[in-house]
Amino acid sequence: MTVRSTLGALILLALVCTGHTTASAAPMTMRVFRINDHLLCFYDGRPDEASVPPGDTNWADFGANNVGVATYAVVRGDCALVYDAFPGVRQAQWVRDYLQKAGVRHFVLVNSHWHLDHVGGNAVYADSDVIATARTRQKLVEHKAAIEAGTDSGPPAITPLVIPDVAIAADTTYYVGDIRVELRPVNIHSADGLVILLPADHLLLAGDTLEDTVTFISEPAQIPEHLRNLAAMKQWGFDRILPNHGNPDVIAKGGYRPALIDFTRAYLRRMVEHAHDADYLTQPIDRYIEQGVRDGTVTLWWAYRDAHKENLGKVASVWKDRALPDFGREP
Repeated sequence: MTVRSTLGALILLALVCTGHTTASAAPMTMRVFRINDHLLCFYDGRPDEASVPPGDTNWADFGANNVGVATYAVVRGDCALVYDAFPGVRQAQWVRDYLQKAGVRHFVLVNSHWHLDHVGGNAVYADSDVIATARTRQKLVEHKAAIEAGTDSGPPAITPLVIPDVAIAADTTYYVGDIRVELRPVNIHSADGLVILLPADHLLLAGDTLEDTVTFISEPAQIPEHLRNLAAMKQWGFDRILPNHGNPDVIAKGGYRPALIDFTRAYLRRMVEHAHDADYLTQPIDRYIEQGVRDGTVTLWWAYRDAHKENLGKVASVWKDRALPDFGREP
């Protein structure tokens, strides 16, 4: 057994012996979607509104399980590249167990960015390489003590938090068998983002850069940059998008069309352009997504109403009392 695999075994044993806190008390409802012969989607969460207790706003449920969480695995032979590790160890272990039963023996984990619902299960892959952008690694190192104490975004704590050991700062090509995987750093949603392009499949694994119903705005001051980068990303040559938070029915059928990018850009632009409105903080999500719902680009899921309210507050905190950017003639 290698040093790395020994470390992984010890960490997993510690998780069992210490009763590691799961990221959510909600039961798992894991679903597996086969996108093609080498790409699997693992999907959990997205409960009906009536089943969710009022005031259930811990980070794992509010921003992840309630809207639904997808992670992906590129598999060839006994090798797998897993894209994100779910909010918690229990979910991540379910994925690893499934892949091991299918014959996978060698894993690499890629974190899309540093937000907790994407790294909560990293410990399950402590015996493997964990890849992220250099910015993601830096953020997790800086916040590690608070994340493990449950004080960074509140409980549940992630203990232990496994930090990525392979950091990249530029486009990087990785192969899973003969499958070409392009890891592309992007400043969209968060400055440390990392998306995956599967060029032979014309598929984008989008992380949190795109969502259905709407994107969670985490860095409102960066919205003008996000708009430019979304426009550039659309030119990469893919025709399907698989986000980490979206409608499972759409994901199961192969993903979203590039129109999701246009919709997201329109939402972000309008969120900034209306920031000086007197009633801004009470503007409903329906006003912003009506066209996208009508043309079938997105669907309205109940948990995104609260996400939109949070978005309004974050955008107002940056743009309410400052000059708005000139977006020109962008759609």
